[in-house]
Order: sequence, then C-alpha cells, then structure tokens
Amino acid sequence: MAVPTQESYLVVGGGTSCGENIVEQLLRRGETRVTIFEAQPLATEQAQRFGPAVRTYVGDILDPESILDAVKSCAATCVIHSGMVSTTLALAARYPTGLKGLPSLADVKEKYPQQLEYHRKVNTDGTRNVLAAALGTTVTQLVYVGNADIVFDGRDRPMLREDEAQYPAKCLNAEVESQSHAERMVLSFNGLNELRTAVIRPSMLFGPSLGNTFILRRIQACPSLAGFQVGEKSNLVDRTHVANVAHAAILAADRLTPAHPQHVATAGRAFFITNDEPRPFWDFMREVWVATGGAPPPPHVAGKGTMMFIAGGKRCGRRFEGRLAREVLGYAPIVSYDEGVRRIAEWWLELQLKICKEKGSTTDGVVPPPWKYGMTNTFFSNDDERLRFILRVGGTGILYISPRERNRHDIICVSGDYTQKCQRRPI
Repeated sequence: MAVPTQESYLVVGGGTSCGENIVEQLLRRGETRVTIFEAQPLATEQAQRFGPAVRTYVGDILDPESILDAVKSCAATCVIHSGMVSTTLALAARYPTGLKGLPSLADVKEKYPQQLEYHRKVNTDGTRNVLAAALGTTVTQLVYVGNADIVFDGRDRPMLREDEAQYPAKCLNAEVESQSHAERMVLSFNGLNELRTAVIRPSMLFGPSLGNTFILRRIQACPSLAGFQVGEKSNLVDRTHVANVAHAAILAADRLTPAHPQHVATAGRAFFITNDEPRPFWDFMREVWVATGGAPPPPHVAGKGTMMFIAGGKRCGRRFEGRLAREVLGYAPIVSYDEGVRRIAEWWLELQLKICKEKGSTTDGVVPPPWKYGMTNTFFSNDDERLRFILRVGGTGILYISPRERNRHDIICVSGDYTQKCQRRPI
C-alpha cells in the first residue's frame, strides 16, 4: 500500500476526467494537501466526492498571474498537469445539471472548433505559464500528462519503444502538434532551479468524456454506426484508461523526489503508458455500445482505399512497448481494458438516470413528456422496483438495464409509440 507523503499537490485540470482520477487516487492513499486548479467550478458531484479537504482554485491558465497565485496560495511542492482544464461543454457532458440535460449534438458540433482552439492554447501558452509559475517557487516536481500520438507519423509502428521514438516532421493534427510543443517545453525545464520534470504519454485515453458522450448519442440515433470500420481488423492499437494514467502520473511524481532510488532515471524522461491489451481500433465503440445493452451491430466495412480522409491514422496500428514505465516507475495497469469499457457503460447509464430523476419519471405504458436532447428522448420507469433506462432511438424504444443487472433480467423492447405491447428477449 502506498504511503502518504508530505508533499503539497497542485493538480492542474483536477476537474477533467483524468484530473479527477489523480485527485481521487491521492486522497485514497491519505494525502492531505491536495489543491485543484480549474477554469470552471467543480460539478456538485465532484465537490461532494472530494470533500472539504480538497481546495479548489478557479482561474485562467492562460493568465500567468492566475496560475502563479494558485501555486503560491497552496505552497505547492508537486504539480501534476493533467494536460487540460475543464470547459463548460466538457463538464456539462460528464455532469449535466438542472433541466438543461446533456449538451445537444448541434451545440457540440458548433462549439467543437472553439474547443479545439482552446485546447491548443492550453497545451502551449497554458503549459508555459505552469512551468514559469513553478520556477522560483516551492515547486520541485512537475509531471505533465501528454499523448503518445506526438510520435505517430502515420506508419504502422508495432511495439514502439521510448528510445527509438522520434518527433515526426509533421504531427497527426494541430492539437497533437500543440501537445508535442508542451512535452518538449516540460522536458527542457528539467534541472532548472532544482525543478525536476517528467512526462506521461498515454495512448488513446479512454473513460467518461465529451467525445464518448457525443459518439454514444450518435449511435443511439443510428445504431449501425457502432459496426462501422475501415479495412480489415488488423490495426491493433493500445488504449489507456484514465485511472491508469492517473496511477502512472503519481508514480512519476513520487520518483522525482531526490531521495527516491529511481530519481535520476525518471527526471527528464517521457514514458509510454498503456493498458498493455492491444485491440482492433474499430472494436472499441461497438464494445462500449454492447456494454450499455445495445444489440451487437453487424460489421459495416469500408474498403482500405476509401474514406481515408476521415479515418486518417486510424487505419494504422499503434502499439507501444512500455518497458521503461514498468522498470523505472514500477507501473502496471490497475484497470483492465474490459473493466474500463464496463465503467464507461455504467457511467453512461447512470448519467441517463440522473437526467431522468431531474426531469421526472413515468411508468411503463404511459407516454413520456417530450424531453429533447438533440436526437434522443430519455426517461425511466420503475418496473418491479428496479430502475431501468429507456432511451428513445429514432422510432424504437429500448429499455436498458444496469450492467450489474444484465445477467439476472430480461431486456424489454418497447414499441416506438410506447404502447403497452412489449417483446421480451433473453440476454
């Protein structure tokens, strides 16, 4: 069991999916000096889960004085930069509140370009401000959560190692390029004014997120999308659950202390972090969809030479060796791939229930109010004292059951008009 330290932690982006996992893991091991720097106030659920022991500093990461004030106010000795801060859109997708429900699909599409531009600024200007604030203050350790895609050059790279990974001349896209700039800044600051830095490179981060919210709602509207793939299923890729990223970031922070025997091997290094369970790229969303109770979709295969303007590098395999993280950080995944998929499904179903509770309820055979969330109507029924989830998909209502209940109960398929005629089918 990990022993709490005497460090004062500042988690930049502690309200993001990755950041909240870092905060929770620090609290679980008994850390008492944890502060969050965020661009948005925490969601009510987050504040309740963290409790009064965690301080939250709401500021602008693009303002050098704002992040400097946060560092000084908590006398931070260790900064863990989750790589992003929360945005209104992303927070609303994971923690919808009041009668507004989830952001509409149209709203997500409209605001996504601004979201990407803000990400770019946070990665470059924001990270620069974090590093400047760390110099000349009480901070001696800084860990940055980056992205393994910064070394992806569009070619199949099976089992790529840290010592052979080079920065490509052209990155996959503008956001990845900004993450590449951020990583190089962080590593270049190692050794300045006794500051020690390290970078965590997760591959295809997965967990509750705005992206998964958007994709699941599109699949609800058109379930056949879950079966889409480009080419054969030979493109194995590594993914990393957010809990494993948080675990690796804390391990790196611990090893940046001068007293640790792996201090020299950790400082100034970047580490690939994966679940070490490579799977075909296109299987992920259909596995999440099926885990929520959706019917397994038939494959819809586009030829290798088609739609590559959409697929981009998603046809190529991306696997990372990860030996350095195992040997230096002592890293091993704490959440498996299958467990990570199950957690996304459970989060998604609980999200529907939360919205339903705030909107009202209905019983089977009663027409629900016309609640609109983009292309989805959502409500729940209390059948036999068991809460279940009904999502209206086009003209068909599908009654979902919590993943924990799926082995004990039937799924009920309700007609599009929500009449009392039901078809039961075993799972």
